[in-house]
Amino acid sequence: MKINYRLGYKSFKKFKFMRWLFLCACILLVARPAWTQSLPPGQPKLGAAPLKFVRNNINYQVVSFDDLYFNYQPPVDVEHPDGNITKAAKTPMKIPPQILALNGKKVAIRGFVIPLANSDGQTTKEFLFADELVSCLFCAMLGYDQWMVGDTVDPKGFNISDDQFDEPITIYGTLEVGPKFEDGEFVGIYRFKAEGWEPEKKKIFGIF
Repeated sequence: MKINYRLGYKSFKKFKFMRWLFLCACILLVARPAWTQSLPPGQPKLGAAPLKFVRNNINYQVVSFDDLYFNYQPPVDVEHPDGNITKAAKTPMKIPPQILALNGKKVAIRGFVIPLANSDGQTTKEFLFADELVSCLFCAMLGYDQWMVGDTVDPKGFNISDDQFDEPITIYGTLEVGPKFEDGEFVGIYRFKAEGWEPEKKKIFGIF
């Protein structure tokens, strides 16, 4: 009787492959990676960031500029330093309730710091905070819901080095939501009382 060794070898390879697939499936079920776990109903998706982070025994809700964006238009015409004019909304825009609910809340948000003129040396006391690295908010055509005016709770300000202005940082403190006017001029809808800041954590080889 002639034995077909080639057929037996193919069957053995198929068996090894199926066993490998079975072992991989078992490992995934035990490890339960993030993409196999569903969020509780109504819980916002904020990417890889935790929903809260704790500093000084205070829970700060993590939000992003994506969460704050709703294509806001100001209630009045606004003329910018470069001469451009942002036209007012034809009808006053209502701030979405989920954003309005953040008014007065302790939050942490990631973005870029643009120090204002009255910040001296390496001490930043008042600043603009935006979701993009820009030198001029209005030249970059950022919307009013893509940046905020910030100042520090500590009168000494923050010691942020020049190279850190080029990197995203996280600030945490109290967010204020709502249109604000100064001397009859519209100045924005978001303000931030910053209690602290943290630089972006550097990853090794862009992975760890």
